[in-house]
Amino acid sequence: MSSQPSLTIQQNLTIRLLRVLRYNKARIERAQALLPPERRPLFHVIPFLLHVNHPELPGYVDADAELFYGLNNFSFRDEIKDALFIVFPQHHDLFDDIKSVWPRQRAIDALVLMGSIGTIAQSEKSDFDYWVCVDGDKLNAASLDAMQRKLHAIEDWAMSCYDIEVHFFLSDIEKVRNNDFGVAEGESAGSAQAVFLKSEFYTTNIVVAGKAPFWWLTPDATTEQQYYSLLNALEEGGSPDPNWFMDLGHLDKLDIKELFGAAIWQLGKAIDSPFKSVLKMAKLEVFLENLEQEQPLCNLLKKRVHHGDEAPGNVANIDPYALMFDQLLSHYQAVNEPETVLLLQQCLYIKCNCQLSQPVAESDITFKRRIIAGLVKQWGWTKSQIRHLDNSHNWSLTELVQLSRKIHRFLIYCYRRMSSQLQMDNQSVSREDMAVLGRRLDTFYSKKEHKLEFLRIGFDDKVFCPVITIKQHRRKNGQQVWAAYYDDQLGVLGKNQEKARISVAESPVRLILWCVCNRVIDISTTVLLDYDTDPVTDSDIHALIKHFGKIFGPVRVNAIPREALLSPMQIKACMAVVNFTSSRLKPTVDEVTVIYTTTWGETYVVPGKESLDKLWFELQESVPRPPCYIFVPESSQRKRIYQAFIDDAEQDFELLNYW
Repeated sequence: MSSQPSLTIQQNLTIRLLRVLRYNKARIERAQALLPPERRPLFHVIPFLLHVNHPELPGYVDADAELFYGLNNFSFRDEIKDALFIVFPQHHDLFDDIKSVWPRQRAIDALVLMGSIGTIAQSEKSDFDYWVCVDGDKLNAASLDAMQRKLHAIEDWAMSCYDIEVHFFLSDIEKVRNNDFGVAEGESAGSAQAVFLKSEFYTTNIVVAGKAPFWWLTPDATTEQQYYSLLNALEEGGSPDPNWFMDLGHLDKLDIKELFGAAIWQLGKAIDSPFKSVLKMAKLEVFLENLEQEQPLCNLLKKRVHHGDEAPGNVANIDPYALMFDQLLSHYQAVNEPETVLLLQQCLYIKCNCQLSQPVAESDITFKRRIIAGLVKQWGWTKSQIRHLDNSHNWSLTELVQLSRKIHRFLIYCYRRMSSQLQMDNQSVSREDMAVLGRRLDTFYSKKEHKLEFLRIGFDDKVFCPVITIKQHRRKNGQQVWAAYYDDQLGVLGKNQEKARISVAESPVRLILWCVCNRVIDISTTVLLDYDTDPVTDSDIHALIKHFGKIFGPVRVNAIPREALLSPMQIKACMAVVNFTSSRLKPTVDEVTVIYTTTWGETYVVPGKESLDKLWFELQESVPRPPCYIFVPESSQRKRIYQAFIDDAEQDFELLNYW
C-alpha cells in the first residue's frame, strides 16, 4: 500500500512528460515550417556546430580546454545529416565518418530556444535566441572562455552566410535557478526583471537538444516545496529519469518589485521593436491589475499543455502568443478601452504578417494562418480592414507615423499608469541599470531646446524615400519654413501635397539633417528642389546629405555603449554650416547653424553665431577633442568666408569638400 502514492506520482509525471514532449515536437515542426527554405537546414546545423569542434567547420576554436563543446543527449539523426549535406556539400566525407568528429564528453546540458520562434509571431526576421545551459561547477574558466568564443564564431557565421541573427546566452543552471541572469543585451536583465525573464523563458521555450526544464513536469499550481518534493521523487533509471531534466527553479508568481524595471525595459525595447513591446507592456499592466487572481502566463500555458487542451490531439494548437493575446483583449474589453483593443489587434496582425487578403492553396495554410484567421473572424474585421493592413508596405509615411504615434502614446500611458500604482522605493532594479535605461529613454523620448527629435516609428525598413521633394513656404505670419514631401510633388498643391508631407523645419539645414538622422533619405535619394528656393541648389542639398550621413548618421539608441551612458555627456562631433541660405556673393559670415552630437546619442541644431561661444568650453575640455567641421556652399567667396569664420571662432574647424 505504501508504494501506491509513489506509483501515482510517477504515472502523473510520465503522462505530463509525454504531453510536454508532444507539444515541444509540435513547436519544432512549426518553427521549421515557418522558416524560409534556404534557412530551414540551420535548425539542425546550429546545434551540430555546438556539438562538434572541427577546423573545417564554422565555430571551430583552437583551445587547450578539455570541455567546451558537446550537447547532452544529441544524436546524429538522418535529418541532421541531410541538413549538413545541404549547408556543407564539400564535407560529405566528414559526415560519412561522423565518429571521427564526435565528442567523447559533453559540456552543454541543454540548448533551448526562446522567443517568437515556433509561435504565430515568428517571421522571416525573427532572431534565434538560444539559452546554452551549462553546469558551472563542471567547467573551469578556460572552458567557459573557449565556449564563449565558439558561440560568437557561430553567431558571426550565421549572420555573414545567412543574414540571420543568432544570439547565444551562456546560462549557468545554478545561477538561473537563483534568478541571477547577470548582464545581458547591454543592461542587466537580472536586476531589472529576473523573474519576468524566467517567466518569459518558461512561456516560450523549445528544447532543441539536451535536458528539459523540470518545471514542465510540475502542476501549474505548485508551491516551491511541492516542486522539490516531486523532483526528489525521481529515481535514477526510472521513468521519468532525473538525468533527463535540469532544475532551473520554481515559478509560481511574478514579483511586483520587478514591475517598474520591466516597464522601463520594455519602453527601451520599444525603440527598436514597438509592435512586440506594445503587447508586452500591455501584459505588464494586465499583470498589475490582476495581481491577486492571475497565475503567470507560463503556468496557464503549462496547464493547457498538461491537459492536452482538453484533448490529446489538440496540444499542437496551443500557442504562447495567442494565449497571451486572449488575456490582453479580455482585460481591455472588460475595462472598456476599445481604442486600445483595436491598437493591440492591429499590432498583432501586422507583426504576424499573415496577409489574409491574399488567397493561398490549402496545402500552404500554416498553423499561424489558421490561428490568425480565427482571431480576425472573432474580431469581426471586414475585408477592407484586412486588405488595408496587408498593404502597410505601401502606406504613406504619414499613415506609418500615425500608427507609430498611437503605439508610443500607449506605451507612455501604460508606463505612467503603472508608475502611479507602484512604491518606487520598493523596486528591485539597480541604480546603475536605472541610470542606463533612464538615459536611453531620455535620449529617445525627451524634447529639449534645439534637440533633433527621433522619428518614433516601427517601420524602419519602410521609412526610406528614394525620391523626395523640398519646398519653401511662407506662413501667414511671414515666417519662412521648409518642408519635405515623399515622391515627386513639384506643382502639387493643397490636400494632395499635405498627404505627402514628411516633415517641416524652420531651415533647410535642420530639415535635411532630420531626414538623414531618421533614415528617411541618404546619398542615393533623388532630391527634387522647388523653384522658389534660391540661393539653395540641388548640389548644395546633395553635398549636405553626403556630409551629414558621414558625420551625423542614424543613431540606434539601444546600441549606445553602456559605459557612455554611465559617463558624463560629451560632444562627439561638431559641424558649422555657414551662409547656406544667404547671399553667396559676399565674403562675410552672415548666417551660422551649429550642429553637434553627444556621447548620449542626442543631436542638436543651434542657429546663430553666438551658439559657438556657448559651446566653446565643452569643445575645449572634451577628451579626446571632438572633430569639428565647417561646410560652406560652393561660391567664388567660399575660401574667404571660411577664413572669416575661423578668425572669429578661434577654434580649429576642418573645411569640408563641397563635392
